[in-house]
Amino acid sequence: MANILSVKSEDTWTEGKRCLDAGMVNSAANRIYYSVFQAVKGYAIHRGSWTMETTDRVHTDALKFVEQSGKLGRFYRSKMNELFSLRVLADYYPDTVIKKDLEELLADADSIRRHHISRCADKT
Repeated sequence: MANILSVKSEDTWTEGKRCLDAGMVNSAANRIYYSVFQAVKGYAIHRGSWTMETTDRVHTDALKFVEQSGKLGRFYRSKMNELFSLRVLADYYPDTVIKKDLEELLADADSIRRHHISRCADKT
């Protein structure tokens, strides 16, 4: 079974990249974080750990799912946590996310996202 949120994750990733290219860094941080989160949520649903309606502690629990990503788990959790911090800064503080900080996380964020989409094809 495919990751139920893979298409949404891909669309949100594209939105985030467009925002970044247009200089809308706060919007980009939000969209890119949620693209990764959607992939992780789809994986959690696939495993039967969450439903579409799950809302309690989802961001904290998403980090736990990411940490269970094999040998890259701790690294992925660290990078997703950095991305989460940028999203919080973008959404809730008057400061603006530094474009370079977000750009430095893009490859890892995409790797986390793709990993959790592809894991739905596995039995794990």
